[in-house]
This record gives sequence, structure tokens and C-alpha cells, in this order.
Amino acid sequence: MARASAAAAASLTLGRPPWILAAVLSLAAAVSFAWPSWPGYMSYDSLIAYDQALYGVYSPAWPPMHTYLFVLSRWAHADTWGLLIGQSFVLLFGAALILHVLAARRALAWLLWAGFVGALVWFPTLLGAMMVHWRDVPTGGFAVLGVGLWLAAAQARVLPLTVLGVLMLGVSLALRFNAVVLVLPLMAAMVWRPLATAGAGPGARALIAGAALVSLGLAWGSTQWRLPDLVRLPAADSVGGTQIFDVVGISACSGHNYLPVAATGGRVLTGAQLRTLYDPRAFQLSALPRAGLPGIQGADVSDLWLRLLAREPQCYLAHRSAVFVEQMGMAHDRVHYAVHPYIEPNPYGLTVRDPELSQRVSGYVLDNAPQISRRPALIYPVALVLALAAAWRRPRLALVLGAMMAGALAYTALLFLVGPAADARYIFPSSVLCLLAGLASLGLLATPRRPG
Repeated sequence: MARASAAAAASLTLGRPPWILAAVLSLAAAVSFAWPSWPGYMSYDSLIAYDQALYGVYSPAWPPMHTYLFVLSRWAHADTWGLLIGQSFVLLFGAALILHVLAARRALAWLLWAGFVGALVWFPTLLGAMMVHWRDVPTGGFAVLGVGLWLAAAQARVLPLTVLGVLMLGVSLALRFNAVVLVLPLMAAMVWRPLATAGAGPGARALIAGAALVSLGLAWGSTQWRLPDLVRLPAADSVGGTQIFDVVGISACSGHNYLPVAATGGRVLTGAQLRTLYDPRAFQLSALPRAGLPGIQGADVSDLWLRLLAREPQCYLAHRSAVFVEQMGMAHDRVHYAVHPYIEPNPYGLTVRDPELSQRVSGYVLDNAPQISRRPALIYPVALVLALAAAWRRPRLALVLGAMMAGALAYTALLFLVGPAADARYIFPSSVLCLLAGLASLGLLATPRRPG
């Protein structure tokens, strides 16, 4: 039985990753991606994470793992630029592992990896995210690395690599609350088939299941207690911004103002006035005062939100659909927030090294992001078709491709429900996972099947 299983796995002609060369080339590419915005663009939440790396975690609004990555970068005497390079390196190295294992032929694997690097430039929203210290990039990068280690374990028949891959998925989850739907299909696949291409005994499954539980527990614990003193963090309001955004959208759609008076500074607005304020790209944009109307302030609308789901389901879906169109870069003439093209004013002396180069590359992102052929939504259907074709041809790898696509699609589906804004960066993790599933499928389709 063991011989038959080994023979079946061998018939897949898995490739052997060139670990050192892949690391060197991934590092070189990561530096190239980092150079235009060096030491990395930083938005408001990026600076919060960096500030907490200096003074300790104090805000529960965002998972603190990003802060800990800044701490590691500072320990390496690399301040912010170390993390900027590191987030791209993790992604590129993980991609190299995936493609070299699945493509089998090394020349084809390198061609596909070059295609992945080229796609990160071709789709401006992907390049724009990689130039900023946003947690979306390491979220996607560690998920990709986890898959790569799992596949490398299958090729080398080294189970500890799968354990390490599961732990990398835990880091991905610790960076974003909604990444749970991204990593759970991957973890489930690893537990079911620890070496990716063949079955494993109950001992191996138990080991990986234990590692998955530990990884999930550590990811959850990192959002509950801060390091290094393990002080309990206040509870984070992870849906409040989405709920008030939904109330604004429902009010604009229905023509009836459902907002509490406190949210508009005591002034009662009409549904038509809220329609003037409403912008499906973000609650922050909808909340701006304009046309003589007051801005919208945050408020606890959780009970109201639940009632509105039952009272105005059509307007709720219309609002969420409008946000999702913006989120996926499918709006007629724009893509929202393709890059944050500067470092916010800060007391730390962080400035862009080469403003002229920075402006040129940011201009490329902003100018090309609206082009139809460069919208990130294109990645998903193409990857799905290729993955289905490859899974039909190589059924023993259907689990791998299915887990990648399931995680990516579930991630975007959850954003339909809980996204408080339509920032292009939010779909970075699912986009790169889909992109790699599509490229890996091309590699499998281009590799002749061995008899037997």
C-alpha cells in the first residue's frame, strides 16, 4: 500500500524547489519593489502600528501582529525598511516554492514565477499595496508561504515543513481578523492530506491537526493579550464601522433617514440629503461634511442595524453590492485607493528617500489602475477556470488548488458583508492567492502526464 501511494505521488512529477536561488532572487525582487517608496509609504494605521512598536500596544482597533513585525524589523536594525522588504520577500519566496513544486520542470517554474512578478506590476493595485506598510501584504504573503511549505513538504516527504506551513497560516490570520476564512480551507486541507499529494497515517494527521489548533490559538491569543507583558487588551469593535456605513447606505437607498440624531450632530437630515453624502467607496468619504450638510459621526447602531436587515433587505443588498463593485475594482471609471502615495506627517523623522522616483511610480499606479485590462477582478474568473481544468487533469492536486481558490473566494465573499470601505488593498491576499492558483494550474496543464 505504501509503495502504491509513493508511486502515485511520484507520477505527479513534483519539482524540487531551488531553495537558495529562490531566496536570492526573491530578495532581489523584494528590494526592487521596496525601492521606489523606501522606507515604505505609511498611512494613519501604519503609523499607529509603528508607534506601538516604540511604546507598546495600546489600541485594540487592529490586530497587533503588524506591530510585532515592526519590532522584529527594528531589532534587526532595519527600522521600517526591513519590514517593507520582508513582506514582499515572504510573498515572492512562497510563490517560488509553489510554482517550482507544481510546475516540475525548472525552466517552466521560473517562467511562471517571472509571470507572477510581472503580474504584480501589471495590476497596479497589487503594486500599490506592496509599496505601503499595510498589513494586507504580509497577510497574503504568509498565507502563500504556508502553502509553499506544505507543497515543499510533499516533494521532500518532510512532515515538519507542513507544521511550519500551518504556523505561517497562523501568522497570516493574526494580521487580519477576516483572514480566518482565507486560512481555514488551507488548514483543513493540510490536516486532511499533510503531504499534499498523498494520504498520510492518523499519526501525521493528528500532528498537523494539533499544529493547526496551536496556530489558531496563538493567532487568537495575539489579539487578546499584548506582548511582552501579556496585559489583556480591550475588546475591539471590528464591525461597528461597517454597521453605521450600512445604515447610511440603506438610508440613501430607501430615501428614509434611519441614522440616530447623535450621528449627525443633532441635525435631522432627509433621505435625499443622505443620498448626497453617501459614497459607496468608504464610510469616511460618506461622513465628510459637504453641500452645507454636517458630517456623520460614529455611533452604536448595532440594534438598529439588525432591525434594518429585516426591514430593508433590498436596500441592504443594493448598498453592499455597490460597495463590492468598488471593492473589486469594477466601477466604471475608477479604482478606489490604489496606493497611499506618501508617508503621513509623523514625529519619527520618517520620509521618502527619493520623492521624484516615488511620484513617478505612484503616478504609474494611479494612472493605470482604472484601465479595464488591469482591474484586479479579472484575476478571479481566469484563475477559477484554470484551476478547474488543472484539477480535472491532475485530480491528486485538486485538493491543493481547491483549498487555494476556496480561501481566496471566501475572503472576497466575507468582504461583501463586513467591508467598511472599498480600499483596493483589502483584496490583496485573495488576489495573490488566486493569481498563484492560476499560474500553478498553467504549470500543471503544460506539464505532460507520466504514464502509470
